[in-house]
Parts: sequence; C-alpha cells; structure tokens
Amino acid sequence: MEHTLPFLAEAERVAAETHDPVKALVPLRQLSLDDFGLFMISLPNKRYPALSSVLPNMASDHIQKTWTGASGVELLKQTLAFTRIVENMVVRHAGRTLHNASILDFGCGYGRILRMMYYYSDPQNIWGVDAWDKSLATCKEVGLLGNFAQSDRVPSNLPVGDAKFDVAFAFSVFTHLAPSAATACLKAVREHMDEGGLFILTIRPVEFWPYIDATRKTTHQSSLMADHRSKGIAYLPHGGTEGETYGDTSLTFDFFKDQEGWDYLGYDRSIFDTFQTSAVLRAK
Repeated sequence: MEHTLPFLAEAERVAAETHDPVKALVPLRQLSLDDFGLFMISLPNKRYPALSSVLPNMASDHIQKTWTGASGVELLKQTLAFTRIVENMVVRHAGRTLHNASILDFGCGYGRILRMMYYYSDPQNIWGVDAWDKSLATCKEVGLLGNFAQSDRVPSNLPVGDAKFDVAFAFSVFTHLAPSAATACLKAVREHMDEGGLFILTIRPVEFWPYIDATRKTTHQSSLMADHRSKGIAYLPHGGTEGETYGDTSLTFDFFKDQEGWDYLGYDRSIFDTFQTSAVLRAK
C-alpha cells in the first residue's frame, strides 16, 4: 500500500549505502507488523534489490506447504497471530516489550516465525534451535540472520553456549513430543532462561483427537481423550524410528504445573489456528 512506500524507500536507501541488515531494519520497524510481515515474505523483491541482498529470502512455496500446510499470505495470517500472542504475553506477564529482547525460537523449522522477531530485536539477540539438520540447512540457504544451532531430539542441554533468554517460544513442537521428550525439552530450555523469562509454547486441546480420527479414519479418540484427562498428556506415536519421541500430542494446562523450574501463568489462542493453544510459562 502507498503508506508503506516512504518507509520501504528509506530502508532501501540505508541498505544500499551501508549493506547492513541491522541498520536497514530500523526504518522497516516503522511499518505495522502486518506490513512488515508482508514485505518479509516478498523477499527477494525486484523492486528492492538492496534490501533483498541483506535480508533473508522467504522459503519456497513448496517448503512452506509441505512443512506447515499453507503458504504465502494465508500462512502469514497464522504466523502474525502467534507473533501477536507472544508480544501480548510478554507485555501482560513481564511488563516489558519484545524490543531488544533476547529471544529463543525452540524448534525454529525454516524460520517462518523467527523472521518476524526482526521487527522487535536485532538478529544478534535471536537464536533458532532445531533438532532436524534440514531445518537449519534451509535457514542457511535462505540467508536467515541470527544464531542457529542443532539440538538433540531429546536434549539434556541446548548448544547455545552461555546464552540466556528473556523470551522463548515453541510453535508446534510440544504438539508432537512424547511425555519424556516434553519434560526433557522443558528442562533444557529452563537452563537458558533468565529468571522471570517467559516461554510461550503451543499445545493441542483434547478436541484434537476427534478431528484426527475423522481426518485419518482411525478410532483412537476414546483412549487418547481419557489419557489427556487423567494423565494431563496423550500421545500417539508416529510410525518409524522417531515414534518413541515424536508423534501427535495433546496436553492440559495442569501438565505444566508440575514441571520443575516453571510457573504456569495462563493461555491464549487464535481462531486462525484452531488446534494451536498457546500456554505461557515463567522461569522461577
């Protein structure tokens, strides 16, 4: 839209003169979050060659669709909804903004949410961690900015050195973890949180299981809904070698109340993504 053009022109000028992505992000942050997101997913953009040379490309439509089920503006709607949840949780529960925060994207995938964090904080403050080497290779291929490291599938620690974070988030990670893996991941993330830092992570509600049965023509819902309500977690392993640690998972809020080092603070959700409920934990 026309109202974005002066900010984009200034950012293009800065990028051409300095070849510095951090400096180029300053005028881009004068855009609204949605306009920032629309521009970021347009890269590389022939109208803005200097910005395209210093900022990351968007992953291909094929990667977006096969990894996350949608692409382009439709996927951006979900991405922005979660980004706003993270921002709202930080303001509400920490009394601060995301600006200049140290941020961990736990399970960063190809970086679709991580790139939205450039709206708030410089790349040197942002880490992306993932257990899948292909995720990190894709981040490198598109030129994502920040710090990246590969974790174990069931981590005892995170390969981030002595980094500590104000904010961490995990989108569609705990929706797939076995109980032991979920507990291990919570412990590993806690080791790298500043006291009082917030961890926002998405979980599946119990209503996920009737949806899965209807979609896959299976009959698992009764036992899994019973596990969810009695144990606080229900887990359906995928076939193959990862089945011991990776599948489909639903969690109750009470599951987090027994996790060492964390306080459960509340939840949020967006109707753009029915089966991704965001829980917020505070490091204690």
